Amino acid sequence: MNSTKHKEINELLQQLLTQVQSILKDKFVGMYIGGSLASDSFHFEKSDIDCYIITTSKLSKSMIKNIEEMHTQFYSSKFKYAKKIEASYIPQNDLLYFNPSGMRPYFNEGHYYLGEYGNNYIIELYVLRENGISILGPDIKRLIKEISTQDLILAIKKNLHEYWEATLSDFSKFRRSDYQVFAILTMCRTLYSLETGTITSKMEAAHWAIQTLGSNWKNLIERAIDWSPDQEINKSDEAQQFVKYTINKSHDKKC
Repeated sequence: MNSTKHKEINELLQQLLTQVQSILKDKFVGMYIGGSLASDSFHFEKSDIDCYIITTSKLSKSMIKNIEEMHTQFYSSKFKYAKKIEASYIPQNDLLYFNPSGMRPYFNEGHYYLGEYGNNYIIELYVLRENGISILGPDIKRLIKEISTQDLILAIKKNLHEYWEATLSDFSKFRRSDYQVFAILTMCRTLYSLETGTITSKMEAAHWAIQTLGSNWKNLIERAIDWSPDQEINKSDEAQQFVKYTINKSHDKKC
């Protein structure tokens, strides 16, 4: 088993891997870590543990039920950081060819969802291919084809217009401090990607944005960087304006 830089997370992932393998058996291909752990920007209070379990084919309803029960128990277990696990179960073929409107089993906060891949999936695959940690399984670069800059930028722009434009009218989300921070840091990374054609961590993108965007957004981004889960940020309007700013900037970027 390969590992992250964090002993407690490695112990957690070993336990999860054992349970996943016991259920999937010969359907198991590999388990990989993406997100902030892969980009070396994990924060123990703020970050999730993004797990990608690759399978030989789509899972049966009975197998998904067994996995759901396992994740429910795992979420409530004594293992530190178990509640931070986000797990997607992806058929191997969907790493190469997928329909954005297709669905994947997804577990978050101990609950099962049938989550749409969406255009953000290409962004996830890019991070996973370039920086992903192979906990067990083949080299991830053998499983995911190289994603061109053009395809990456196109996916980022589609995600902006199909998800974020619609979300602007969801005031219930933007009232939440955690969502405001999520939106602000995601927009920093989006602007970075539109400018450079690559992906970096949200925190690195946030510091880049402070230096690049000037004083207009400096205070807002610094508030998002310094936020902790026990605080209220109270920047709903400004966060929405930052999303609108990013959407407008994306119109200037040609694919």
